Amino acid sequence: MTRFGWALAREIGPLYLAGVSVLLVLLLASFLLGVLAEVLARGVPPSLVAGFLLAKLPSAASAGLPLALLFAALLALTRANQDGELKAALLLGLTPGRYLRPLLAIGLTVALVTAANNELLVPWAERRAQEVQREILLRSPETVVQTGSFFQDALGRSIFIEGVDATGNLVGITVITPGGAQGPRQLIRAERGRPDPAAGVWELEDLSYRTFRRSRTVLEASAARATLPVRGLTAASPAAADLVTLPLVELLERARDAPGEASAEWTALHRKAAEPLAAVAFAAFALAVALASFRRTVSLGLVSVMALTFVYYATWSVAKLLGAQGTIPAALAGWAPVGLYAVAAAALLVVSWRR
Repeated sequence: MTRFGWALAREIGPLYLAGVSVLLVLLLASFLLGVLAEVLARGVPPSLVAGFLLAKLPSAASAGLPLALLFAALLALTRANQDGELKAALLLGLTPGRYLRPLLAIGLTVALVTAANNELLVPWAERRAQEVQREILLRSPETVVQTGSFFQDALGRSIFIEGVDATGNLVGITVITPGGAQGPRQLIRAERGRPDPAAGVWELEDLSYRTFRRSRTVLEASAARATLPVRGLTAASPAAADLVTLPLVELLERARDAPGEASAEWTALHRKAAEPLAAVAFAAFALAVALASFRRTVSLGLVSVMALTFVYYATWSVAKLLGAQGTIPAALAGWAPVGLYAVAAAALLVVSWRR
């Protein structure tokens, strides 16, 4: 970049670091809220909570790194507009392109760092976060088993109890081992069961067992008795990891092998490409807004900058949910939040450049 570009980068840099810090704190707080009830109820030591938050840091950075650039660039260019620097630069013969090129370089750098973080750090860190979250569940006292309730153990299996007789034995036990988008992997159905809290197992009687692959039964058996290890039984369960946190190769394999349209997998693939590139769209959008407000002698305040930053987070949250459910096409879900800012930036830049 030119000297002018480095000067612009130094202007945005401190604001960007401040924005990243604030967003990381907010995103980590949202992750903590997901396990806060378990932490308070189970007396989890602070070291375990700190380990969980540390493991979630790369995931928070994957969303915070591009979003902080939008916040920082808008604030920096708004300040330059308010102090007359933008007007002076244009009067001296600097074209909007002299601003656009270094901003796009900054956006591309942030996009590359975000993509590297998503592919190298996030998959490992998410696996570690899931392990810590299971440790949090294992430290709790056992939840009292009640009639007609669903539970989940520390291994992620869903358990349904139809009833409990007068002696404390279980009646009508169903255990389902989930398999993600491909359907359940295992299904156990037992007519009766006797819990053994000391050993951490249930003694099941008169049971049937099925194993599935891609929603098809591949093994079916029955037995008079069996022992089922049950650890950390709780009415709450760790949230499933976002598919976008998987490595690209594994995500491609899941999209190829999943039955049907695999909306969740394809949405995650599009998001994996679109979310880092959002930084480039944000850089162009910030300049476009500054030029448009300069022409109209209107400057953005902090509240307006925060509102424009929140719009992306809101559309991103809604789009990824609708795409995973198959309500909207996967490509639209992945690229719409980024495209919204890219199209707005292009339109405003064309109008401002002509003026």
